[in-house]
Amino acid sequence: MKKALLSIPLAASLVLLAAGPALAQAPAATVSDSHSSHHPAATAAPAPQAELSKGEITRWDARTLRVTLKHGEIKNLEMPPMTMVFRVADASVVGDLKPGDKVRFRAEQVNGAYHVQQIEKAP
Repeated sequence: MKKALLSIPLAASLVLLAAGPALAQAPAATVSDSHSSHHPAATAAPAPQAELSKGEITRWDARTLRVTLKHGEIKNLEMPPMTMVFRVADASVVGDLKPGDKVRFRAEQVNGAYHVQQIEKAP
């Protein structure tokens, strides 16, 4: 009789364990949820120009796609002012900018490295 009582909780546990991965892989939102005004993607806006950081190009190496910037605080990365090297996706990101140019830029951390996503000459 004890075997029968132990097998019911064991069977229930196995059912829950088997369903666990399926539940974990279920989507968090349905199609109708994606149009809700409470959905984060619906309220997210592109970064305004005010979020660009200020800096100066001290070195640009188009061969290695690395630009060195002496920059002020980078708020979105919580980084204090310093001089450091950033990567760029391709040379067109930097364009005709050169060392000595004052710039405004947007940097992001991607796979552990810092990348300049956008850069423009400061007014």
